Amino acid sequence: MRMRVDLVARSARERGIVVFVALIAMVLLSLAAVALMRSVHTNTLVVGNLAFRQAAVSLSTAAVEKAVYDLFPPTRTIADTNHDLARNYYATHQAGEDANGIPAVLRGQNPPACQPPWQVMTDAATGNTVCYVIERMCRDGLKALPEPAGADWCEMIPPKQAYAREAQQKKGIPLPKIPYYRMTVRVDGPGNSVSFSQAMLR
Repeated sequence: MRMRVDLVARSARERGIVVFVALIAMVLLSLAAVALMRSVHTNTLVVGNLAFRQAAVSLSTAAVEKAVYDLFPPTRTIADTNHDLARNYYATHQAGEDANGIPAVLRGQNPPACQPPWQVMTDAATGNTVCYVIERMCRDGLKALPEPAGADWCEMIPPKQAYAREAQQKKGIPLPKIPYYRMTVRVDGPGNSVSFSQAMLR
């Protein structure tokens, strides 16, 4: 009788150990499943970010082309010397940019440059919104500048020019320096994603 009681007690203890091992295995399998789900979620986010980046680059390029069309002959619609907010243009460099050079009017949740009267472009296929600011790199605080712009109040660069050749010597035709323009583009996408890009135009 005593042997039978000992066998029953030992069998119960063994069943308890099996249950404990099974619980540990279930916990480990659950942790592995959670890790796999997180990995898949991260991969999905990365792929989504890459797709948004590609769309943002193409939209930024379209915005730059629009600015070039508005700024330079023969299609020029922006006058250099006055601010033209309807065409997203400042005649001078604006104060208040951040450490990355992003103008204050393009920062925040609902930036002023992404609201009327500013021009805003929308891509119907992706739902992305594009807004931009063009600044002539001239001294702050001037609403109108005399023409031609001078190096004492504007960042100037020499224009491109062809060289005349005579006896193997380069003889440049002297041309006046011209100010350049900084264009900052903001692209807003799904999930509150935001992309910024800048271009220098002349």
